[in-house]
Amino acid sequence: MDDDPTIADLLTEALADEGYETFMTTQSLRFYDAVREHQPDLVMLDLMMPYLDGRDELKLMTMAVDRQIPVIVVTAFLGAGNEEKEFREAGVAHIVYKPFDLDKLVELVKHTIGEPGGRKA
Repeated sequence: MDDDPTIADLLTEALADEGYETFMTTQSLRFYDAVREHQPDLVMLDLMMPYLDGRDELKLMTMAVDRQIPVIVVTAFLGAGNEEKEFREAGVAHIVYKPFDLDKLVELVKHTIGEPGGRKA
């Protein structure tokens, strides 16, 4: 979930190239429905978005599924580290700052949910 289609496409393609099944949305108002429909193994989430920001999306996600889904926050918001405790309580496994190293981010996904094999990110 990133409102920037370029970043969303980049992440989706990189993870699909590694063998992960991916689903993308660039509209924060569709996030809840996408999580309910696809029940992903991992969510990559931007914080700064129009309408609903990443914090709102984290709250909605807890209502969309019956289990904790690990989240990797990918953000340009440098103050995210100041809210790390709250983010961890909401299921955030890692915070990655933009601009990011794509190869390192893919490795972080593998570290968080394992190698692909029917995994959905």
